[in-house]
Amino acid sequence: MLFPVALMFFVPALVRSLHAGGSIALALFFSSLGLALLYLTYRKGRDESRVPGQISLEIYFAISAAIMFYLPAGHAVQNTILGMAAGLMPLALAPAVPKFASSRKRLERVLVVGDGELAGKLCSALESDESLTYRPLTISGPKPEEGVMVDYKGLDEIVQRDHITRVVVAERDADTRRRVATALVDLRLRGLEVNDAIDFYEKMFGKIWIEALNSEWFVYTSGFRHSKASILLKRTFDVAFSLLLLLLTAPLMALVAIAIKLDSRGPVLFRQERAGLFGKPFTIFKFRSMRLDAEAKLGPSWAQADDDRATHVGRIIRKFRLDEIPQAINVLRGEMSMVGPRPERPIFVDRLSQTIPFYDLRHYVKPGITGWAQVKYRYGSSIEDAYRKLQYDIYYAKHRSLLCDLKILFQTVGIVLFGKGR
Repeated sequence: MLFPVALMFFVPALVRSLHAGGSIALALFFSSLGLALLYLTYRKGRDESRVPGQISLEIYFAISAAIMFYLPAGHAVQNTILGMAAGLMPLALAPAVPKFASSRKRLERVLVVGDGELAGKLCSALESDESLTYRPLTISGPKPEEGVMVDYKGLDEIVQRDHITRVVVAERDADTRRRVATALVDLRLRGLEVNDAIDFYEKMFGKIWIEALNSEWFVYTSGFRHSKASILLKRTFDVAFSLLLLLLTAPLMALVAIAIKLDSRGPVLFRQERAGLFGKPFTIFKFRSMRLDAEAKLGPSWAQADDDRATHVGRIIRKFRLDEIPQAINVLRGEMSMVGPRPERPIFVDRLSQTIPFYDLRHYVKPGITGWAQVKYRYGSSIEDAYRKLQYDIYYAKHRSLLCDLKILFQTVGIVLFGKGR
């Protein structure tokens, strides 16, 4: 509740300061630093990991608002000193973050309810990720799996005895789910958090648990909205951003083109058929990063993280994702979006569709230059990698929005600047 209040005071304070003749540079400093801190605070997908950063953000906006309210103009030195102090406040709180996060781990107690394979896999996923603030409890019972309760009688007593704060129902059988719901209804109405395993997994890991899905989930779950207004807004954003990308990177693209020509024989641009929206094929444009005979011996194959078919220049431009820039042309032509699932080759689409459930559903979203899977997962070069990345692609399709696209683009910029691409 404190953050919207702090922000509510910050905006009029900024307007008042400028109206009273305050420094435009200082106003831009406050706003830019606030946006940067806002991005750093909310870039993680789990609510619990955001809390320390959000407290810091609230303090920053509150101090900044107070500075601009009480020293709106004519105090350049004082404003600058206090502004720097407000900006350094989040850093001063940094040592307290690990301690605060560890206390959150002790406070959150999760009970996974289910007697099948689904519950066991959820517990394994939770316990294998040390960054999570959730840990499933081990419940005694007849031949229990770790973190899995097999007897639903006395469930309310277990919740109260072990101070359970959240129950996750990991069970496919309809009859069992009804029995669990009957046992939990009183506790739920008293305020206990109860989640379905698929929804809980989605919230914790920022991806969809494909293994636990069925067709009904896609029909009844929220999300997957794409109104005419949202489609028009996304298209406007794509055109504007792709034009800006081409204009800003024109000198860089010229240098890359010259380097490719000097490094190896062959064309600068590489063209290849990919599967687009609804599976419709189109020709994608990229800077060539491999030799001309890359597929002469083995035929079509996935690019590897350290592919020996790549040229010297190709390894560099792939590391910084510079080979993807010409795809802005595909965006302008309406074949791609700035953000979306990466387009795959039709020959691989046929193979993956037969192996991975729901793989074709990724084609209900226009492919993108970058995407949620690209910023969350490593370079894909196998069926297993394609399966993992599909979980992120379906998550993006469910939650896509302009804010979501901006978040992904911000993270992509970080990948490009620090050379994290592979």
